[in-house]
Amino acid sequence: MVKIKRMDKLEYINEDVVMYDNKVMVVKEPRDGSHFDLSCPKEGLVYCFVGIDEIKPMLLTSAILLKNGWSKGQIYFRHSRIPRIKLCTDGGISWSVSINNDIMGGYINYVHELQHILFAFKINLEMEV
Repeated sequence: MVKIKRMDKLEYINEDVVMYDNKVMVVKEPRDGSHFDLSCPKEGLVYCFVGIDEIKPMLLTSAILLKNGWSKGQIYFRHSRIPRIKLCTDGGISWSVSINNDIMGGYINYVHELQHILFAFKINLEMEV
């Protein structure tokens, strides 16, 4: 029997966009699962060994999607480079993800969750916020 680990807790990987100290940051190096090195592109600074309890996820918004090349159709947001993936929201904070017209089971709320989906498909799409 194979056991599959669910990702119920917040987990960040390299290049995830997060908030720290009210600033947009990028995860540069996960340390021990509880601490991370963060880069602040706006300041050009690196913050070392930041505790996970001090890091906040960044909400995924329509504005962020539009800024990153996604376009809004009647129902879905799409990106020209990745037509198989579509995002839809009811105006709240949750987004349903459709891959090849199949809706995934759960919802995403944060930029880093979209980044993880793209990473799983080996899609390197740098996110601006």
